[in-house]
Amino acid sequence: MKYLKLIIVFTICMTVSLEGQNSQIEYFKPENIRRFADYLFDEHQYIRAAAEYQRFLFATDSFPQNVDSIFFKIALCYRFSENYKYSINYFKKIADEYKRSNLLDEAYLEIGVCYSLIDSFGASNRILRSYFLTRLTENPRAKQLMTLNHMQRKEWNKARDLLNDTSPNSSEMFSLLEKGENFPQKNRFLSGMFSAVIPGSGKYYCNRSMDGFHSFVTTGLTTWQAYEGFKADGIHSVKGWIFGVLGGLLYFGNIYGSVVAADIYNEEQETMFKLSVKKYLDENFK
Repeated sequence: MKYLKLIIVFTICMTVSLEGQNSQIEYFKPENIRRFADYLFDEHQYIRAAAEYQRFLFATDSFPQNVDSIFFKIALCYRFSENYKYSINYFKKIADEYKRSNLLDEAYLEIGVCYSLIDSFGASNRILRSYFLTRLTENPRAKQLMTLNHMQRKEWNKARDLLNDTSPNSSEMFSLLEKGENFPQKNRFLSGMFSAVIPGSGKYYCNRSMDGFHSFVTTGLTTWQAYEGFKADGIHSVKGWIFGVLGGLLYFGNIYGSVVAADIYNEEQETMFKLSVKKYLDENFK
C-alpha cells in the first residue's frame, strides 16, 4: 500500500511537469508569440508589444513574407509610446528595404508625422515632398500634414497655397490657419510707452491687470514719499533721496516689466496656437 501511494504521487508529479513543459513549448511557438504581441498592442501596452513582435521575428527560422507589417507594428508601438526616433528608424527600414510594400505610402507618412511630433517641421516636409512629389492630391493626409508643418513654421502663404476646399476637414484646417495668421499680439514698444506715461498701464494692456495695479501703487507711493521728504527738508532730505532712488528704480523696472509682459503674452498666444495644431495632429493622424 505504501509503495502504491508513492507510485501515484510520482505519476501526478510527472504529469504536472510534462503539462508545464508543453504549455511552455506552446507559448514559444511563433504564432502564439505573435498573438500575444497583438493582444498587448490592442491593450496599449506598446513597449511590451514591441518586444514581443521582435521576439516573434527571432523565433522564426526566416523572416515571414509579411515582415514589413511586423516592422510597421513595431514602429507604431514606438510612436504611440513617444519614442519617436526609434519609430522613425523602423518606418525607414520599410522605406529603404521594402520598396514594393503596400505599407510604403503609410510608412513615409508616419515618418513625416514623427518628425512633426519632435518639432522637426522642415525635415517632415522634405520627406513628404521628396516621396509624394506630384501625388499630394492622391494623398490628402500628406497634404494636410505639410500644411500643419507650414503653420508651425509661420509660413502662412505656403500653408494657404496647399490648402483647398477639396481637402478633408478643410473648414477646420482653414479655421486653424486663420487663427494662426491672426492670433492676438501685443506691441512691446506700446506696452513700454504706456507704462512710461502711467506706471502699470503697459501691464494692464498685456492683460496683467493685478501686476499693473501693483506697479501703479508701489511707484505712486514711493514717488509721493520722495515728494513729501523733499518738501519738508529740501534737497538734503534723506527720506526724499531714499524714496526718490527707490521710486526711480521701480519706475524704470515697471517700464522694462511691461515690455517683457508683451513678449510673454505673445509667446503664450503662440504656444496656445501650437497646442491647437498638435491637438489636431493627434486627433487626425492616429
